[in-house]
Amino acid sequence: MAKYRILFVDDDALLLEFYQMLGGYLGEHYEVFCADGGEQALAFLATHSMDMVVSDLMMSDMSGQELMTQLIRSYPEPIRCIVSGYVDQLKIAQSLMFAHRYFQKPLSLKPFCAALRRMCELRRLVSSPRIKQIVCGFSALPTPPETYRRLDEALNAPATSIDNISEIVMEDAALCLKVLRIVNSAEFGVARRIATPAEAVQILGVEILRSLMLGVQAFKFYESAEPKSLSMTQLWNHSLKVAIGARKLARLENLTPEQSEEAFVAGLFHDIGKLVLAANADAEYVSGMKRSHAEGISMIQMEREIFGATHADIGAYLLGLWGMPDSVIEAVELHHSVEAGHEKCFSPLLAVHIAQCFDSETNRISELNDDYLKQIGLDHRIGEWTKALTG
Repeated sequence: MAKYRILFVDDDALLLEFYQMLGGYLGEHYEVFCADGGEQALAFLATHSMDMVVSDLMMSDMSGQELMTQLIRSYPEPIRCIVSGYVDQLKIAQSLMFAHRYFQKPLSLKPFCAALRRMCELRRLVSSPRIKQIVCGFSALPTPPETYRRLDEALNAPATSIDNISEIVMEDAALCLKVLRIVNSAEFGVARRIATPAEAVQILGVEILRSLMLGVQAFKFYESAEPKSLSMTQLWNHSLKVAIGARKLARLENLTPEQSEEAFVAGLFHDIGKLVLAANADAEYVSGMKRSHAEGISMIQMEREIFGATHADIGAYLLGLWGMPDSVIEAVELHHSVEAGHEKCFSPLLAVHIAQCFDSETNRISELNDDYLKQIGLDHRIGEWTKALTG
């Protein structure tokens, strides 16, 4: 197989030595290259294609921000990562406006290498150079929004309270109002009206709230595009319904609380690849939909023929760049091909597959993989799932 190629950029000679030795830790399928500044990196990229560029934020000849901005304009295909010793939240937030991931110095070798490997390996999902450009380009929502990042940071802090979480949510008034409206919708089945983010956290849990904030922001990002190929409102409603349904099924089948949350997150983002395609290739997507209807071929087949990747592939790749858990990425990637999953039992992936098939608005019940359910001995549960999702 072809090797993944990573370019490390830094003007610190000791760090460049550290990066040079990473090839051995990353494995035989990786090639490591180094440049001692932004100018040398750009000159190197003019003649060499890379899968990833990892740059220090502060360099003497060119800042990491300037380098990444040049990549977005001239070389959008590589995954972009920033490494910095800054702990200032504003600096980190600014970095995530032009890079996919931010890594804090000092680097911990094993987690750092594992993150780089995972991001590179996900590139197999999008074989088309154009799709790589779309997903890695600035217009594809390359990074999670600031509110999500701060929630993630607070969640990982040892002494975070519900009040701390609520304050972060309340700082973005528009997102806060929309999240509260969603929580109070009939689908969530909350017995009383939820008026504050603190109450929402107590009832939903931080993970669900964090995912809702990210989902709301992701859809908001594309509102101005107004694509003709799909309705943003319908796609959001479907995604939310699938998320809620997947979590309900996960609980019904006694999955762990963590797996139930993963089912919700995967359900919420299972069709985010459609947003990327609609916002960046709307005319082709419209044409493909017409062809799909006229020739009777599936949307998945149409997407693969036109773009070289499906919306499920693209969504999984984007979530991988965001650093989502592997179980969520797999559920998004395989929600139309559940039989390819690693676990041959009820899982977040299966919960999302079933929930999206049972959405009455999209009428996909014929897509339910009955043969696979029989194979793993769960076909007798279809009646209970039907009651749970339609009752």
